[in-house]
Amino acid sequence: MGILERYLAYARDFEETYADDDWSRIEPYFTSGAVYEGDPAAKGRAAVLAKLKSGIDNFDRRMDSRTPDFQKPTVEGDTLRMTWRVTYTKAGLPDLVISGVETAVLEGDRIALLRDDFTPEGQRAMTDWMTKHGASLRGG
Repeated sequence: MGILERYLAYARDFEETYADDDWSRIEPYFTSGAVYEGDPAAKGRAAVLAKLKSGIDNFDRRMDSRTPDFQKPTVEGDTLRMTWRVTYTKAGLPDLVISGVETAVLEGDRIALLRDDFTPEGQRAMTDWMTKHGASLRGG
């Protein structure tokens, strides 16, 4: 299985994990020393999974709906990049539409590094929405 096929399998399993909260499903897709870059970074498979779960639990699950739109990834060597756009809804509030690029570096058939970068527009949309409406997500 090539990098593209392996990543697409991960993406499908991630969406299933989002639906049923079974994080063990995506564990095999990461190296033991995997890193999720960000502030703060997560280092190690368990920490990466915990960071992903925390992001979902503390943001996505507090919204009424989440509709992702993933573009076909590109692969160069061991690195895959995928442009994404996600629309979130919450009753009584304007929709939030964010966009970015996910980068995955694979070692063999496992993700060794994962990073999501907002587009400038996506970052502005997130910052503006959270400034105006972020309090609606507390305690959700």
